[in-house]
Amino acid sequence: MTFLPPPTNEQYQGQLWACVPLALVALQNFVGGMVHVVLPDSGLISVAGLNLSHEGGLQMIRMAARLGATQVIYALVLALIVWRHRNFTLPFLVLAIAEKSLIGLGILLKPTGSGHTPPGIYGTVILLVLCLLALFGARRTSS
Repeated sequence: MTFLPPPTNEQYQGQLWACVPLALVALQNFVGGMVHVVLPDSGLISVAGLNLSHEGGLQMIRMAARLGATQVIYALVLALIVWRHRNFTLPFLVLAIAEKSLIGLGILLKPTGSGHTPPGIYGTVILLVLCLLALFGARRTSS
């Protein structure tokens, strides 16, 4: 008895290159999530340059660590899709586009006020564009 269901890659009818942005989203989420989980300040001070010397700063670090755990799991799901279940590429590209769009919107509507842009936002914008382009490659090719 195996833990994973059988691969479904043969059912994928899109272009193989369309899976690459999904793999990059997985990588970004895994690295960012591990930073939030592993670093003592969850990366909020050392990476994002935030000032947490106020009341609630420690709670922000704890919340970022919980967010990081979710990011790591999401990254593992995306990696599983790219590795064994490419037939889910199109719907997960749509989810990645929604995620990256909401992150960008959140940065615009709720700036950090520190004058320092969190480094992940640059990757988020690039991945948003790549995922939008990949939508065309992930569609079913005519046979």
